[in-house]
Amino acid sequence: MSHMSIRYPMDLPDNTRPANAYQALTQHALAGFRLLGMGNGIALLLVLSFSMGIIGADIDPPDLQEAALAYTAGLACSAMGLLFSYLSHFSLFRQIAAGRAGRGHWLPMVISVAAYCCAVAAFVLGCWSTIANSSSMLRDDVSYQNSKAMLENAEQAPA
Repeated sequence: MSHMSIRYPMDLPDNTRPANAYQALTQHALAGFRLLGMGNGIALLLVLSFSMGIIGADIDPPDLQEAALAYTAGLACSAMGLLFSYLSHFSLFRQIAAGRAGRGHWLPMVISVAAYCCAVAAFVLGCWSTIANSSSMLRDDVSYQNSKAMLENAEQAPA
């Protein structure tokens, strides 16, 4: 009797290109969530540091509660999207291992994409809120108003 190798579902196929493509796409998708989470996390740390006077202690910080809330929501959405991305990839991996295609990965994938979009929107909202509050802070600053009045008086003074 000849020796025949038995193929198990987890054995590597002869053509590894689809597996390599799947691995590359997985790494690319997860890198996006990591970058978005890192961006929201660093922005949240900077906003909180400025609000508590750790950074820029010589000036009064503007009200940055909306920005901090937006960055926190973006961080939470990034974490939720990463979790559902893992669930989606795990479901796809099980389908590949079983050798049959299914639709069990669609719901986690849709939730993951929605969480990613919400995290991007939260980051943009946080940036917009920070800039809006910071620019209104300049208009309320007494030294800014005095220097503006001095410049206007200097322009009107006869030469």
